[in-house]
Amino acid sequence: MLMSKLIGKTSKRVEEEFNIDSQRLLLRSGMFRSISPGLYAVLPQGKRVIDKLLNLLSKELEIKDFQNIIIPSNIEFERAVCLTLRNDLKSYKDLPKSIYNVSSIERKKIKVKDGILKSKSFMALRSFGFYENQQNMLDGFEQIKEIYRIIFEKIGIDVIEVKSYNDKTPIENCEEFIVTCEGGDREIFNCKGCEYRVLEEVADFHIREEDIEDMEIEPVHTPGIKTIKELEEYMNIEAEELAKTLLLKAGNETIAVVIRGNRELNLYKLSTLLNVPIEDIEMADYEDIDGKIETVPGFVGPVELEGVRIIVDREITKTGHLVTGANKRDYHLKNVRYDRDFVGDLVADVSYVRENDKCPLCGEDMTKKYGVDIGKILNIGKITDIKSMEYKNKEGKPNSIYGVSSYIDIYRLLSMIVEKQHDDDGIVWPVETAPYQVIISILNVKKEDQVDLGRRLYNELKANSIEVILDDRNERAGAKFNDADILGIPIRIVVARGASENKVEFKLRWENEKEELGVNEALERVVQLLK
Repeated sequence: MLMSKLIGKTSKRVEEEFNIDSQRLLLRSGMFRSISPGLYAVLPQGKRVIDKLLNLLSKELEIKDFQNIIIPSNIEFERAVCLTLRNDLKSYKDLPKSIYNVSSIERKKIKVKDGILKSKSFMALRSFGFYENQQNMLDGFEQIKEIYRIIFEKIGIDVIEVKSYNDKTPIENCEEFIVTCEGGDREIFNCKGCEYRVLEEVADFHIREEDIEDMEIEPVHTPGIKTIKELEEYMNIEAEELAKTLLLKAGNETIAVVIRGNRELNLYKLSTLLNVPIEDIEMADYEDIDGKIETVPGFVGPVELEGVRIIVDREITKTGHLVTGANKRDYHLKNVRYDRDFVGDLVADVSYVRENDKCPLCGEDMTKKYGVDIGKILNIGKITDIKSMEYKNKEGKPNSIYGVSSYIDIYRLLSMIVEKQHDDDGIVWPVETAPYQVIISILNVKKEDQVDLGRRLYNELKANSIEVILDDRNERAGAKFNDADILGIPIRIVVARGASENKVEFKLRWENEKEELGVNEALERVVQLLK
């Protein structure tokens, strides 16, 4: 490729503000172009990197017998795959089977300052495996995880695997691939004393059992006092001394959830507990309460609360006396104790972790880091929502099929490579994913000897199947050096004054040193580096 013909010019700066450096660099390097807020076009160099990432992923998947299919993109992936293959999986002899698909996906929510990380559309590779039983499903989960590990290692990016929320089948296991990054939107809690590491939405924490002094329950007149902040001021107490009771609609059921006043309800944990999709959980309306539950909005409490299932956060069972709503207008109760004054139908962990919480495994302090998720693996469990999705075992009896789904967001993976591998001058691409492996810069295109030598090098490298781009533009030397740096091509060969002696300047993008080499020696060095 000749740079004079290349679509996608570099730029010194971009007007948009982004949360992380990689997004600016991807626009400045001419790999992506902003069309409108949250919408991006991929230019030729970006397309080359995307193709390389997809090729790396596809090769590893196909080694493990994953097969590529094309399915409609306007239907949920898992459902589309099952509908496509249900008639091909009728016998135990047909299993296991694994497929993958590459397509452009539309994102429902965008965040402009996250650039292509949260763009309106993005490229993703998705996979699905079908299995005979639960153990085979668990093995399949580990297999796909290992495939992705191999890819991440090849491209030189450190990725951590953390437990996550399963939005397809909440009760089943799910893990995300996270790249730590200061500007990332995912919060990760890490223990300082052990290997505990988990995303905020599923993070557990140590609960300290408090000494409980025996004090009688007592009503308190709280006229017009409904919020926790108002109660703190009115009763001169802290939020952690309160227990708030939340009435929610989970699917078709109205439930009451009791958590400590200084905690936030974790809908991810509640969804997993109830095996109800998170989008089907919401605050209860007045119509859900009126005439069915004996309480008063703003003064709801767990004591003598009837007509509803009560779920109690486990921390409530270990705390001392608490202030709760009295289920009576303008009244609260103090000195309320779990087990003595009320019990839950279910006790579970349904609250969010806080920054000062201790590790649930060893009790040590936890720190919070930020990261970007680039992919996810989910156990689907038994596939029960697709008609005729079953096979016959060796005895001829019908059995359910189990599934494992996964995806890699290619735009995010590409972004994180840049985020982790750049310097003040631009991108530093690893050889495996660089848009081109070598860039040849002719410093003075008016000098015939430089042009001839540059083109000779270019043609010889192309003849050796090496991906090379020739900067043949009539630009000043500084502009060519700057563009070579921001583009991040791994190997740079500069053709300058030494051309008359068949000598060139040779430099690797990640090193500061440059050296003068003869043309043949430079060619040999390139071939050795790219073996």
